[in-house]
Amino acid sequence: MRAMQTAPMRITRASRAAAHVAVPGGAAAALRLVGTAGPRDCRTAAAAARSGVELAAVRFVGGAERRGRPVVVPALDVRTPLSARIRMAQPGRVAFTGVHHVALLCEDLDRSLAFYEGVLGLEINPDRPHSKLPYRGAWLWIGPEMIHLMQLPNPDPLQGRPEHGGRDRHFCTGVEDIEPLIGRLDEAGIEYTRSMSGRPAVFFRDPDMNVLEVVQTDAWR
Repeated sequence: MRAMQTAPMRITRASRAAAHVAVPGGAAAALRLVGTAGPRDCRTAAAAARSGVELAAVRFVGGAERRGRPVVVPALDVRTPLSARIRMAQPGRVAFTGVHHVALLCEDLDRSLAFYEGVLGLEINPDRPHSKLPYRGAWLWIGPEMIHLMQLPNPDPLQGRPEHGGRDRHFCTGVEDIEPLIGRLDEAGIEYTRSMSGRPAVFFRDPDMNVLEVVQTDAWR
């Protein structure tokens, strides 16, 4: 849908005829498309909804609505990822869909699998065999994404890394409840540090000093 420059986004109270959006705190809101808005406006509206504020009217004009006549469209669920909420037709836009996988180097694949499968409880993706690659490795599911373990020489120094993993290169994933993970780490004798920001999150290292951050998703913003 091609956007045209008209009046800027304005705030309106949506009518019952408009489709509703679930908003934290029980408030109901709707998106009434009555003009033109860019990605920044969409992010602003989504942020307002997360804060419990009734959504702004986001204006788009295109196709049959070139004269600017207001239209009402089905609402967007602000609880879904931003990438899934915003699909704007922009020439040359690269439509990223998310992180597909994180690649980690390891010295001993069997040792790494004992950690990721045995301690963390991840499962190998059987649909991604590794036999065609010239080195040992494995693909493991971590939620809807994957970790790719690669048994290859590591050019990075393993000594002298920061004690707190949050100050080192790391990737972050979410869990519904962090306590079962902490229990597994304690049982396996794996050291971890908690988030310095006070979030329910922990940082820990795998056998090759790769840092993982895990955060409880209800506190993930």
